[in-house]
Amino acid sequence: MRSPAWKILLSGKKITNKKIAMATYEIPNNVKELFEQGENSYRIIDYAPDMSMDNKQSMGYFLDCIGAKQDNIEEDEGTQVVLMHPDFGMKYVVDSGGLGDFFSHGFDVSLYENDNM
Repeated sequence: MRSPAWKILLSGKKITNKKIAMATYEIPNNVKELFEQGENSYRIIDYAPDMSMDNKQSMGYFLDCIGAKQDNIEEDEGTQVVLMHPDFGMKYVVDSGGLGDFFSHGFDVSLYENDNM
């Protein structure tokens, strides 16, 4: 025998009044903090109507959010950038990717490895 909650589910009626957060920004505050935290993964989830972005646009937005300047960007391939900071002797690669829709974006930071460095 099914519970009364099952009838509500089948009828499509709302069960609770839970609200989903409209925006989650789990990112460093600035470029220096990104370097201090090292290899890491970050995300921006923002369901505001004007926040629909593809991966290239979300990379630009991420860089703006952390205050990256042209001096911090060694290479920019759209969805992948190589970042540098004058206080650190290494470089990091940031890759952007979707998390399921055009409002949810992930950013993976890994150590840049180049034989010519």
